Amino acid sequence: MKHNTHHGHFEAPREKRRLTGKQKGIIGIVLALAVLAGVATGIYQTLVKPPEKPQPVQEETQDANTQPEPEVKKPTIKHVVTKVDEQTGEEVEEETELPASHQTGVYNILICGTDDDGYRTDTIIVAHLNETTHDVALMSVPRDTVVLNGSGGIMKINSVYAGGGADGMARLSKRLGAMLGFELDGYVLVNLKAFRETVDLVDGVEFDVPQDMYYNDPSQNLHIDLKAGKQTLDGEKAMELVRFRKGYASQDIQRTKVQQEFLRALAKKVLSVSSLTKLKEFADVFSTYVTTDLTVGNMLYFAQSLMKCDFDAMKTYTLEGEGAMINGVSYYPLYAGKLVQVVNESFNPYDAPVTLDTVNVITPDLARSYQKQTAPEPETPENPEQQVPENPDEEAPEDPDAENPDNAEAPDGTPPENPEDTQPGEPEIPEDNWLGEGNLWQNEQQTAQMP
Repeated sequence: MKHNTHHGHFEAPREKRRLTGKQKGIIGIVLALAVLAGVATGIYQTLVKPPEKPQPVQEETQDANTQPEPEVKKPTIKHVVTKVDEQTGEEVEEETELPASHQTGVYNILICGTDDDGYRTDTIIVAHLNETTHDVALMSVPRDTVVLNGSGGIMKINSVYAGGGADGMARLSKRLGAMLGFELDGYVLVNLKAFRETVDLVDGVEFDVPQDMYYNDPSQNLHIDLKAGKQTLDGEKAMELVRFRKGYASQDIQRTKVQQEFLRALAKKVLSVSSLTKLKEFADVFSTYVTTDLTVGNMLYFAQSLMKCDFDAMKTYTLEGEGAMINGVSYYPLYAGKLVQVVNESFNPYDAPVTLDTVNVITPDLARSYQKQTAPEPETPENPEQQVPENPDEEAPEDPDAENPDNAEAPDGTPPENPEDTQPGEPEIPEDNWLGEGNLWQNEQQTAQMP
C-alpha cells in the first residue's frame, strides 16, 4: 500500500467516495440538460434567423414575345474621393456615385390574400419591420393598381399571381419590388381557409365594425351580414368583414383601411402570451394553407422581433392614385410622387432615399397612353400607311385610294390626317402572356362585380 508524504508525516490513503445512484442520476440529468442546451442554442442560432437578402439572378433566355421582368433600381449615394494628380502631385477631389447599402435589421415582407377561387390576390400588403427602432408599418396596394405585363402591355396587379403558386408569388414579388424601388425580403400567401382558422384559433378578435354590411352573391358563395359596432368576430364573420367593399363610397380603398385595422388587432392577439400554447395548431394551419418562401426559422425570428413591437403605434398606408377607364377596364394608376413619399417615410430599407428615378410606377398619364385607338370619324380620312388588310395572307392593294375612296386627298389638296398625330398611345395592348390569349381582360371585367 502506498502512503502519501506531507511535510514529513505519513498519511493514510483516502478512500475514493463512490457516488450513490441518486447522485449519478442528478449529474446525468445536469449533463443531459447541458448538452441539450448546447444543441438547442446551436439549433436556435442556425435556424432562427432572418431571411437572406435577395441575390441577383441571371435571367433565363426569354421568349421572343416575352419581355424580361423589371429590375429594382437601387438609389445611389454621392461620395467625394480625394486623389493625387500624377502629373502635378496635387490632391484633387472627385465626386462619384455608389449604390446604397441595405440597412441592418430592416425587412419588408409581402403578404397576400387570394379571392375565393385562389386565382387573384385581392389583398396585397407590404409589412415592414425595423428591429432597431421596433417600428412596424403596413402598406396596402390597391388591387386595380396598374403594372406592366410580360408582353409590353398593362394589367391589374391582382392578376399577376394568376393562381401560380410559388412561381406566381415570386413573379408578383419581383414586379411589385421594381414598382416600389426596393427588393422584398420574402412573401406569404394566405387563402381564406387559413384566415378563418387563424381567427378561430385565437378565439375570435374584438373589432369595431364601422358600418352595417350586407351583400349576397350566391355565384361567389359570398354572404355578408354584419351590424355596426364593437363585437368579437369569429373566423367566418372576420372573413365577411375583410371582403366587404360594395357598400363603401370608395370601395376598394376603404376596404384596405378596414383590413389594415383588423390585421393590427389580429396580430396583437396572435402574438399574445395566451396564443403561445397553440403553436402546434398555428404550425398546422401554416403548413396546410400558406405558401411562403420563408423558413420556419425565419418566421420564428420575426415572431420574436414582433413581440417587442407596439402595434398600437403601427403606421398604416394605402398607396394613392386615381381611377381610369382604359379599353373598357377599370384601373387604378398610382401617383409616383406620393408613392416615393410613403416609401421613404416608413419602408425604405436603404441608407439613401428612393427617388422618382428608382421606382417603376405606371402613372395616370402613362396608363392612359395605353388606350387603344378608336376608329376615326367617317369624314376623317385614314392614313393609308396605317391600313391593315382584313386577310393577313393577302397583300394590301398598291393604291389604297383605288380601293377606299375615303383615303383620297380632300378636294383642296390637303393630305389625309394621320390619326397618330391626334390620338397618342399604343396602337394595341398585348394580352398577358402568363394568362393565355383572351383571358386577361375577361377575368378583370368579371372581378368588377366582386366585393
